[in-house]
Amino acid sequence: MKILRNTLLALAAQLTLSGFYLCDSASGFSQDGVGFEISPHHFGLSVPNLEESVAWYRKMLGFEVVTRMKEDAANKMLIALMRRGNFYLELFQVEGAQPMPDYRRDPNTDLRVHGLKQIAFQVSDVHAAVKELKEKGVEIAMGPIESPGVVFAFIRDNSGILIELIQFKKQP
Repeated sequence: MKILRNTLLALAAQLTLSGFYLCDSASGFSQDGVGFEISPHHFGLSVPNLEESVAWYRKMLGFEVVTRMKEDAANKMLIALMRRGNFYLELFQVEGAQPMPDYRRDPNTDLRVHGLKQIAFQVSDVHAAVKELKEKGVEIAMGPIESPGVVFAFIRDNSGILIELIQFKKQP
């Protein structure tokens, strides 16, 4: 826990010192040699029970269902596309999917395996968000943790998927 906390604090300090903040989706981000703009659109999550997850993301984080789909070809699955603001979540319930391994539920051990780690949402006040979510019964995995430039916390959704809440103390 101490190693992860120190690593995350160092990363937060680097992000703050480098002036890194969430990109403006209207202007995108461009580097030399890249001739196209990109902006965040959605994050896909495989869940064991689509209806329970739709209800959780609606109640806990304010997402609304935009559309539902069903695929009966190679992967039999139910899909719900949810939206809050300009960001979408795509939830999948795939028939016969393997359950999430226990190590993926812990920020400390999950970082030790390559791949996507968590989805992060910027909030204006991490402490207030964590308090509200805790009152609603959300499991707090870590934090809130204060660093020089950010405050962050990790929560778990109803399926145990890690979600980071982050607050930048100084906006650009």
